[in-house]
Amino acid sequence: MNYYIDESGNTGDLSLSGPDMDFGGQPVFSLAAIGISDTLALSAKLGTLRKKYNVHSQELKLSNIYKKKPDFLLEVTNYLTSNGAPFFIEVVDKKYLLAINITNYFVWPPYFNTKESEETVYLKNIFSDFIYHRIPNATFFAFLQTLKTPSNDSVSKFFDLFKKEIESQDHEIAEKLAWCVDESKDDFENIIEMEGADANKQFLPIPDEGKRGQVVWMLPNFSCFTNLYARINRYQGGELASCRIIHDEQAHFDEIIKESKKQVESFDSTKSGYSPPFADYKFHERADLFFTVSHDDPGIQVADLLSGMVMRHYWTQLKGESPPRAAKESFDALVLHSNRSRGIGINLVASHHMADILFGIGGY
Repeated sequence: MNYYIDESGNTGDLSLSGPDMDFGGQPVFSLAAIGISDTLALSAKLGTLRKKYNVHSQELKLSNIYKKKPDFLLEVTNYLTSNGAPFFIEVVDKKYLLAINITNYFVWPPYFNTKESEETVYLKNIFSDFIYHRIPNATFFAFLQTLKTPSNDSVSKFFDLFKKEIESQDHEIAEKLAWCVDESKDDFENIIEMEGADANKQFLPIPDEGKRGQVVWMLPNFSCFTNLYARINRYQGGELASCRIIHDEQAHFDEIIKESKKQVESFDSTKSGYSPPFADYKFHERADLFFTVSHDDPGIQVADLLSGMVMRHYWTQLKGESPPRAAKESFDALVLHSNRSRGIGINLVASHHMADILFGIGGY
């Protein structure tokens, strides 16, 4: 089986967002992988639907279909689900991803971690939710500025600003957060004594390097791709050697995606002590990875449609608006045909509030 991958919503460096946390007008990112075993049948189906809905462009783009011809999208979704095509979709609220990184580096830094567990993941999610909803955008922006000027001094200043904002909140979770930040700040000062000017590196995310040598912070495609790959690994029962992963052409980040694939394949999952319930990070075999232009491949075009539909569905709900009927039915069809035990479905990197809106899953 071939797995076709495409994204929706700019995957660029999150540190480039402005003070209002609008991320260039694209606050949500989605990456979708669709398993297709019969591309000829898929191509024929798309040809039939093009004629039915009078779609003439060579490349199917969701921006031209979502509001004008949403029933086209619904028929594509129903075709995939009725034929049992496995789908793996990651949706990232970019501001929430920043909240996760603040939690992971200023509340619960990596040096503190012994082994991950369901309990630690649960606590980190609670902290990230609180930061996402309660901490002002100005503090998030200050975090981004710390990334651009990494030093012991800039990290120390963010610790102080972050703690001040937390202490202004009258909430039980804020008390626990403040205690954790105090402990982390004390440890940071101790690490400065041992490591000097490099101490700040243990309290900031590890950046990637772009094609021109530029530093790239918190690329959503990196974490989304590795988790999709691990979910595919679970679905395949570890048998990946006969599979191909075909990703939409990436002019800027293809090397980073290749590197993320190598890293996750060599990852020793036993050291973390925690196994995500819907993904398998133990890789015994490897799938080949290719990049191709979307208008040449129907599988890529379908992945683009689904990633775009789910991204827009989340964004629409985030703004408190109502999605088109057929688009909502498409989303609901994906939820209905999810298989949690095999990793199939939609994974949200978002607050529990949005999980409740989209899936009816209550908060903490």
